[in-house]
Amino acid sequence: MTLSAPAADTAKGGDLLDHMFLSASGDSWSVQGGTVRDDAEVKGGKATRVAVRKGANPWDVQAILGVPQAVAKGDIILVAYYARIETPPTGSTTGIFSQAGVQMAKAPYTAFANEPAAPNGKWGVYYASGVADSDYPKGAINLVLHLASADQVVDLGPVFMFDLGPNWDRAKIPHNKTAAVAPAAPSAPVATPVPETAYAADLAKLRSKLPVKGVLVNDPGAFYTYGPNVAGQPIAAAEVTGGKALRTVIAKPGANPWDDGAVSQINAAIKKGDVVFAAVRVRAAVPPQGSQAAMIAELGVHLANAPYTAIATSSATAPKDQWTWVFASGVAASDYAPGTTSFGMQLSSGAQTLDLGPVYVLNLGPGVDISKLPNNFGSPF
Repeated sequence: MTLSAPAADTAKGGDLLDHMFLSASGDSWSVQGGTVRDDAEVKGGKATRVAVRKGANPWDVQAILGVPQAVAKGDIILVAYYARIETPPTGSTTGIFSQAGVQMAKAPYTAFANEPAAPNGKWGVYYASGVADSDYPKGAINLVLHLASADQVVDLGPVFMFDLGPNWDRAKIPHNKTAAVAPAAPSAPVATPVPETAYAADLAKLRSKLPVKGVLVNDPGAFYTYGPNVAGQPIAAAEVTGGKALRTVIAKPGANPWDDGAVSQINAAIKKGDVVFAAVRVRAAVPPQGSQAAMIAELGVHLANAPYTAIATSSATAPKDQWTWVFASGVAASDYAPGTTSFGMQLSSGAQTLDLGPVYVLNLGPGVDISKLPNNFGSPF
């Protein structure tokens, strides 16, 4: 079944619909455990409901839709899809789609269009876009949503895809809000429902260097990439906890160091005066040409939406072929409600490939001396 997408539901611009090459109804998704249901509130009247159990990896549950035509290298692809959350993860008002984008249908499953989404309880339109890094014949790529970052029940509706060619003004392409308005913050930090036992060795090592134990406020394994020139791919990494890492390939430098990077969502409250400490293991697989280390222009915890206020921040380098801890810390200047902050890494300073292990964000509470915490400039781990 095909649908017509009104311009108001996709993006403003009189000729956008001239570039649409796919319109599929909400019963077109391929997803294990998905059930088709009638829903008069969504365009086309059909939706696919998925009851998701949190996986070891966000991609353990995927919703897939095949791309029906060839795509040329350099073409800008825009995806617009309807989604809503029926049952959000515990402690949240929104769902978590850690990755939504267009990727190769076969290994290595490289994605060239990718954007996370946080759907709420009402039907809304969400987006992903990117530039094709190669010529792809018909059937070579899929639209894929990663759903297994948390226990949640999601409804997926119609999908529209556009091939905008190589010369579209990318400033006019719509994007998702990275976090939705959340309920008022509780009086104390709330840990995410991640069993610390899964990361016990790393947490014990980190906490041995900290003045207080702190509260883990993110899922250390839920790391996803964003940006037009980055591709993220899980790899085996026996040296890190869990045995897996996220390989991030930055194809070319961005106009800004933040154009491409990696993010981990924080689902707990942060109170004014709390000291936030973040640690992640990194390794440069391919440093920028002429360098022996990859560049991380900035890493830390920020407000997830504009103006992206920094709470804990630093910069770092990652040596070639050597797993290294890097850190960021800071004091919250305001109260932040659950779901309104995230950990991020800015990776677009050069063409480079970095491997990222689990990331740990700990709320240490008030009164901690930041100068005594591990850092990247003279106080190593």
